Amino acid sequence: MPQPRVWESSLGTSLSYWSREQLLEFWRDTGDLKTLANACRLNAITAIQYAGSGHIGTSLSSLDIMVAVRRFLEGDAFLKEVPHGGVFFSSKGHDAPAYYALLHLMGQLGDDDLFTLRRLGGLPGHPETITPGVPTNTGSLGMGISKAKGFIKAQRLANPDSRDPVVVMLGDGELNEGQIWESMPGAIKEGFSELIAIVDANQIQSDTWTEDTLPMGDLRKRVEGSGWIYLECDGQDPDQVLEILNQAQQSSTPTFIVASTTKGAGVPWMESFPQAGEYYKFHSGALAPVLYAEAVQILTRLVTGESAGSSNLESSRPEFDALTPKDRPESLLTVWEDVLAEVMASHTEVVALDGDLSYDTGTHRVRHAYPERYLQTGIAEQDMVSMAGTLALSGHTPIVHSFATFLTMRATEQIFNNATEYSRVIYVGFLAGLVPSAPGFSHQAVTDVGIMGSLPGMRVFEPSCRSEVAWAISEALSYDGPSFLRMGTVPPVAALSGTPSGSGLQLRVEGSSVALVTSGPLLAGEAIGAAEAAAADGVSVAVFTRPELSAPLSDADREILSRFDTVISLENFAPARAHHHGVSEALRGTHVVVLRWGIEGIPANGQPAEVLAHHGLDASSIVQLILQNRP
Repeated sequence: MPQPRVWESSLGTSLSYWSREQLLEFWRDTGDLKTLANACRLNAITAIQYAGSGHIGTSLSSLDIMVAVRRFLEGDAFLKEVPHGGVFFSSKGHDAPAYYALLHLMGQLGDDDLFTLRRLGGLPGHPETITPGVPTNTGSLGMGISKAKGFIKAQRLANPDSRDPVVVMLGDGELNEGQIWESMPGAIKEGFSELIAIVDANQIQSDTWTEDTLPMGDLRKRVEGSGWIYLECDGQDPDQVLEILNQAQQSSTPTFIVASTTKGAGVPWMESFPQAGEYYKFHSGALAPVLYAEAVQILTRLVTGESAGSSNLESSRPEFDALTPKDRPESLLTVWEDVLAEVMASHTEVVALDGDLSYDTGTHRVRHAYPERYLQTGIAEQDMVSMAGTLALSGHTPIVHSFATFLTMRATEQIFNNATEYSRVIYVGFLAGLVPSAPGFSHQAVTDVGIMGSLPGMRVFEPSCRSEVAWAISEALSYDGPSFLRMGTVPPVAALSGTPSGSGLQLRVEGSSVALVTSGPLLAGEAIGAAEAAAADGVSVAVFTRPELSAPLSDADREILSRFDTVISLENFAPARAHHHGVSEALRGTHVVVLRWGIEGIPANGQPAEVLAHHGLDASSIVQLILQNRP
């Protein structure tokens, strides 16, 4: 029997994968799409394992669909030449490892490329057009049908008689997004019969069942009410998927296919999730080594036709407990979990809102403790923010949670509308800044300071430790207007011994020649490391954190900074005109040399250390910046 090849990683571990040469042999020998899909499953989980992160459950659920779609588009030329004919992409983006495994099958990526997932210069965490075979960037949900319509219009402009299929895959959780439903009537109006949307309906979202997150009602009626054809199939049977795609191609209107799948398909213990489950443990992240080894054996046997064998895994493993969350190290997120629970215990007017990210935003604890003051809105940020606005007008204090980029990029108009009502709404955005960098720019919030700082009356906080978090939420709760807490999801720096004073500078490291001014745990940590390293070169560097970005520096802070020859403002965000209360403004007219150092261009994708170095924001780069600009 053929066996997967072995990749010896730099971490000293052996990883298994099927080479493209082996994949072609499977196709020549069997002509079986399911065998190819299972082989691609192994390659997808191995790419995730080497990367150390990635979305595993949805990658496994989607691969039968992906392989069938390419077979549909290529016809008899399948795997025989450079892919052509029609367009296929996945809108949900979480299945990037599966999509890359498909591109590897199609010959558009090489064997070695599988081991560059989420690495600088490698395969991005969510699909980007820099990767051969990726027609459009995805990862920000809801855009897929609209993008598909653009491809169809472009095809018809090039050739009015063109009817090449454009197939877009959606996630069933993604159907929460309003843009999906906005995009459908226009496809009917324009007569885009070549448009096929196929849903990877694995029934589980980030944490739990779709029906328990945001029920979508009668999908058939919603779809057919938009004028589309509605079809269903078994999404884990690629032959059935292929048959339904061929049926869709005969339609005179766009087609919406719901393909029933299972999250974690192919690996029984990833497929298993009880109806009462609250935490699906295989949504994202690499596997424990023993689980990876077992998954490799299972998927290899599926490809080679060997008997499945029995599992030696302990049923008591924490990954199999669907009623408790994953353990995680201390970070500003775990700090927020504690602080939010304390806030809701002492402020009965507070209502917590979350957009399908309860574990990733730390709201899952208060969901249990205060269910009557908790709203799970699903992946519907605009809806969530507008509900928060009228809660505020009704005397409550809503605290709105999401990833910072989803919140500020998707719901800016709604946030602005709330701000014009002069009411108290507190927005908490996670994954703020350059790190975590592995998911790619669709998840890296670097424009949020500029957006939120430009809105009327908005206070913008970026705490770096527990005491600054507690101070920021206290300020927001006492402020008669909107606030934004920008939360970096990395370990906090050491807490201040006392309460932050006003909104001013907080001394972290004493120094006399150069001052580094920053905010948030990521760059505060790098700045402290840089100050310690610069001392070895004879440069005395002070470090200050600034927990509120939106307030002008006080006269006292200005006087403190004017004692230095050089002040460097380290900013974990893109240059923002709205950041007008910054250090440069405060020190205008003084002898002090002021330098702003932040993120230029699109943030890089990769592991944190390599991305920080790429943007010149790691401790070593900051030391060089200090030495180049010292007196």
